[in-house]
Amino acid sequence: MRPKRLLLAAALTVALAPGTWLRSPPPPRALQPDVTLTPIAAQQRTAGPFTLLGAWELAGDRLRFGGISALVALPDGRFLAGSDTGRKLEFHRPDRGRRTGLFSAFEPSETSYKMGRDLESLAVDPETGTVWAGYEYREAIVRLDAAFRPDKEVRPALMADWASNSGVESLVRLADGRFLAIEERSRRWRGSRHMAVLFSGDPVEDDNPQSVVVDIPSGYRPVDAAPVGKGRALVLLRRLDWGIPLGFETAIAELDVDAPDDDGIVTARLLAELGKTIPRDNYEGLTLTEDADGQHVWLISDDNFMSFQRTLLLKLRWQTREKARE
Repeated sequence: MRPKRLLLAAALTVALAPGTWLRSPPPPRALQPDVTLTPIAAQQRTAGPFTLLGAWELAGDRLRFGGISALVALPDGRFLAGSDTGRKLEFHRPDRGRRTGLFSAFEPSETSYKMGRDLESLAVDPETGTVWAGYEYREAIVRLDAAFRPDKEVRPALMADWASNSGVESLVRLADGRFLAIEERSRRWRGSRHMAVLFSGDPVEDDNPQSVVVDIPSGYRPVDAAPVGKGRALVLLRRLDWGIPLGFETAIAELDVDAPDDDGIVTARLLAELGKTIPRDNYEGLTLTEDADGQHVWLISDDNFMSFQRTLLLKLRWQTREKARE
């Protein structure tokens, strides 16, 4: 047999052999929906008006679970979290019993243009259960019904030049029905002023939102927010720590959109730098619950799909009468 024919025969044999690399790839593995919430040891510590009460580690689909970047409390007592891969996590409060969470896609087709992928913020109407999601790269806000089905989308012109990877990092529905979206990136390198957009109501329906500038203290960046009454919101702050090992620092501030200074700047007032009060991680989601024993702040972390990071959920008591850090 000639060498050329020998090579062709060998190639054909390999192509027809079972289990070789030339065969079609297997179909993608189905998303595993169950997420466990396991309590972890956490010493009760206090920073400013916040006291750590409990901590849980979340674990799910080995390849797809993670990247949690937003958190809201739903009207029925559950939580909804969103990931920067465009997926959602629904779970019950772990301080009221052990149950698994449900991890799934917002739509059957995860490549859907309608929903996009990089979800970074969530807001909710506590009366209707309607949810709004903020997306980076597209600088869009998508409205979903109470069953989390996408309805309408808007791309406000005031957000058009926001940085592609640090856009609608914070989106909050204020207690009076207005919405505030805050850009994560500051306007200047190492600056403290961040662009924001204030909507008079549903951002999908508001054709004339207002541009706002928010001043964030101490080199932090805003990564989530939750309403606390009228035009006020708690804002979760994150700052990169360039030490060894590289990590993140976490703080909580409060702002009032109805109390700008003489230059029209809305200043976020630092309430506490959490430091060693909480397990160190990349916290990107914040929400509040009103309970019989007071107000509680819940934080959730983004593991960045890194083996040395975790998805943590924390419960902190907020003593609103305690003096904030000056």
